[in-house]
Amino acid sequence: MLEDLELGVRVRYRRSEPPPPYTYAITVEAEERGVWQTVRLWDNADDVNEHHMHQYSRRGGKENPMILKFNSINEAMAAAKDEARLRAAEIVRQWRES
Repeated sequence: MLEDLELGVRVRYRRSEPPPPYTYAITVEAEERGVWQTVRLWDNADDVNEHHMHQYSRRGGKENPMILKFNSINEAMAAAKDEARLRAAEIVRQWRES
């Protein structure tokens, strides 16, 4: 699912298909010169019970993950979606300054 928040900023949600356990990825993306760039990523790609938040910088790209603690995949996804939606403009601004 794709959600355009403002011109040049969007949030993308992806989740694996049933059956559980689910893997997910939620990204904040910014458009730069006609190309969409990931600027923040929340996922559980390494282990379904290990939830990561990756920041990106313009110079260094994807940074090492911060491991987040949640009781369930649904809780982790909901928290990531909320943060992505509410803070997308600020996240993109920080990335543009990095």
